[in-house]
Amino acid sequence: MPKVSIVIPTLNEEAYLPGLLETIAAQDWRDFEVIVSDAGSSDDTVHIAQQHGAKVVGGPKRGPGYGRNRGAEAAQGELLLFLDADVRLPSPDFLRKAVEEFERRGLGAAGFYIRAWDGNLVHRFLFRFGNVLFWATQRIDPHVPGWAILVRRELHEKIGGFDETPAFREDHDYISRIRRHAKIGFLRTGPILCSTRRFATEGTLRTLAIYLYTELARPFGRIPYERFRYKFGWTEKKKG
Repeated sequence: MPKVSIVIPTLNEEAYLPGLLETIAAQDWRDFEVIVSDAGSSDDTVHIAQQHGAKVVGGPKRGPGYGRNRGAEAAQGELLLFLDADVRLPSPDFLRKAVEEFERRGLGAAGFYIRAWDGNLVHRFLFRFGNVLFWATQRIDPHVPGWAILVRRELHEKIGGFDETPAFREDHDYISRIRRHAKIGFLRTGPILCSTRRFATEGTLRTLAIYLYTELARPFGRIPYERFRYKFGWTEKKKG
């Protein structure tokens, strides 16, 4: 199977990164590398990444799109797996099964269904509702969240990577451009485990309102983070 480069954009992720790196280290298939693309963390993120044997690349604080692109530039694998720092792989055979299914179905890019590993019942229900949305739209307008995207590196390079503007929906824009060149689908492997911390720190109703607004406004252009004081990165105050 092709080698996988796991790219993780980070900014002050010392509270969450260890959990992800531990589940990566537990995988029963080893043909992968881990690249942490750090945006200038002031906490112990970089040290944690190095302790776990990850390759660390750096850049200014410019959002996850920029970080993913810098990580992809340092990658050696034929496949790129972009993961947010607060996700976790659900089982030791997850990566092997995901790559096997990806290759068997001849996909150019893929997303994963999700399950919350923290949060309350409302947050867990919202994640399940998100899975329904992913399933329902995957053939007409795929919604593949940036917290977990598997893609062929040649396609990533062909479309010029992620939009590096610190704006909402850079993941949707990315998938929309890939869709012009290759087949996209959601893998049955999983689901991947995601944190509900955005609901906890930003507020459930406010977060839902932002998602709804940006979905409706998506056809009219980019929406910068600053419009909603929506930030990339986490501080000591925001942990948990």
